[in-house]
Amino acid sequence: MRKPDILCIGAQKAGTTWFHVNFGARDDIWVPPFKELHYFDYHFAPDSVKWAPQHVNKGVKEAIRKHVAANADIDLDYIAYLIRIQGPQMFTRKWYREIFERVGDGQKSLDVTPEYSCISEEGVEFVRKFLPETQFLWFIRDPVARAISQIRMNLKRKAKVPETRAEWLRVAKQPVIEVRGDYANHVPLWRDAFDEDRLLFMPFGMISAAPEAFMARVETFLGLPPATYPNAAKKVHWAAEIAIPDYVRDYLTEATRSQRAFLETEFGREFCAQI
Repeated sequence: MRKPDILCIGAQKAGTTWFHVNFGARDDIWVPPFKELHYFDYHFAPDSVKWAPQHVNKGVKEAIRKHVAANADIDLDYIAYLIRIQGPQMFTRKWYREIFERVGDGQKSLDVTPEYSCISEEGVEFVRKFLPETQFLWFIRDPVARAISQIRMNLKRKAKVPETRAEWLRVAKQPVIEVRGDYANHVPLWRDAFDEDRLLFMPFGMISAAPEAFMARVETFLGLPPATYPNAAKKVHWAAEIAIPDYVRDYLTEATRSQRAFLETEFGREFCAQI
């Protein structure tokens, strides 16, 4: 049974959906029926246990809806495959491998799940052993901008904007905001486990500034031929129009100062100028 050839492991709010849509459109790349399988974080990031099954169920339901809407002749084998993804063996090794059973000859398979970047040291070691030939991509975004984007996404989902300073700061101080952008703790775990030929870091800002060059660098790293990406300059997600108070930005700037310093030490100022 197949395993993914490529994992895009983060960071959250750093262009992973854009990459999933555009890179997944290549004929030589296969992506699952929905983004974010959450296999590794389900086992090695405790919070994921609470909501990952609902994410998978929602993804399967949407994949079925899209297939029925787009095809006059429904592929019953494909529908059965989707239903199996919701089966009792969800998040087992067998379940994860069977998701990739539809990868075609000559295709590389891709799993894009940003939460993978936040798994424990034990989890990274499991990945190293379970995926001995897989290559990994990690997109790095400025810590403050990344946190603000995550806050906007969370508030949009709740359909409720804070009204007071205390409420705003409570939102900004949620542990999940810090964890998803904790490069200083997570990057060394992955760098210690994988050499440069297995793990590529890319600056988020390059997606908007030079999307074709961004993709070309990824293609070279993965050993894939050049392709065209007609929608690479288009946005996939539109940021929620929620104004962030200056005092929240000030708090995030101070709270992530050590993260910025780590990134400059780890990757250099030229790289960080593009994040």
